[in-house]
Amino acid sequence: MYLSPKIEKRIVTVFCVFLIIFNLIELYFIYELSKFDEMIGYPSINEVKTRTVRPLAFLFFTDNLANLLFVSVSLMWILMSNSSYQD
Repeated sequence: MYLSPKIEKRIVTVFCVFLIIFNLIELYFIYELSKFDEMIGYPSINEVKTRTVRPLAFLFFTDNLANLLFVSVSLMWILMSNSSYQD
């Protein structure tokens, strides 16, 4: 089953907007994660394991910004492209 180009463009546009909203929500959680100095884990009864989370939060932040940039540019290209069919 083939979709018409007009319907396909709408589906891709809705999906891109969903991804942008999802990435913006994810940015909030990354910001909250970067506030912590360390995380403490208790793998066994007499053992304490600590780990800093700032490098991991920075990695997530850069990945999220790259995703936002890619999806935003893709959405702009889709919306601004001249198609051969009539809208």
